[in-house]
Amino acid sequence: MDSGQDTEFTRILRETQTRISHSQHAHWEATQTFESLARTLMLFNLIGGFVVSLLAAMPIVVPNLYETHKDAVSILLFALGGLVSVTSILQASLRWSERSQQHLNAANAYTSLRRQLEIVTLQSRTEAGLSDLIAKLADLSETAPAVPQNIWNRAIKKAAHKLK
Repeated sequence: MDSGQDTEFTRILRETQTRISHSQHAHWEATQTFESLARTLMLFNLIGGFVVSLLAAMPIVVPNLYETHKDAVSILLFALGGLVSVTSILQASLRWSERSQQHLNAANAYTSLRRQLEIVTLQSRTEAGLSDLIAKLADLSETAPAVPQNIWNRAIKKAAHKLK
């Protein structure tokens, strides 16, 4: 390659590295965010369900336990039971664990692509190798789940901070 083509090759190589790195970081960030949401809601649902069950069963074990505060306990049971039901529905419908796994798979695919790019950079430095890698990147970009914009922005800031 002449110097003009080499400069263009280097520019495309650098832009591809940046794109892969940003996508990789964004998917790792999305994995952590969605997994954290899933765990937090699961823990809340478990604890909330246990408390509701315990409060509802206590009068069976200790008769007249809530006699003086029967209305307050009934309202508390209703509110906590409703909240646990709503968060269970949110957890089921938003599928945070499943989304976390999808982003983990995408992050791993971008990591593999980054390694392939390193091999192209260190060994062959051919346009064919880079073109093949860019085609793989385009395919992965189309199949990977979308990263929410706020998570993408946070991941890019973290990635830029690591480079400094």
